[in-house]
Amino acid sequence: MSANKPPDGFPETFGADVTVRDIDLDSEEFYVGGERLTEQRAAELAERAERRAEGGGRPSLTAPGTHSPALNLRVSRVTKDELEHLAASMGKRQSDIVREALQEYFARHRGA
Repeated sequence: MSANKPPDGFPETFGADVTVRDIDLDSEEFYVGGERLTEQRAAELAERAERRAEGGGRPSLTAPGTHSPALNLRVSRVTKDELEHLAASMGKRQSDIVREALQEYFARHRGA
């Protein structure tokens, strides 16, 4: 978080029932959506939010100007850990690896 000024659109003041303080996410535990928030993860989330606010972000996978459908699924902790490790080692996003895996699976099973 910037010590100079709040981000655009961020309130200058809050109600009396709100407490705002800086925390070191690498030394204090803070969870968002059941997942520990680190300084790196917070920076990634902030960057994603800024891209969305600017109308940017990743291009559509469907067609220009259209929203690509999302797919949510549950996997075991082992599978999630393996995916995270593979993505980090390949310098890819987890979603890119899952998309590639689905494409390979479909190609193998077409006409079966």
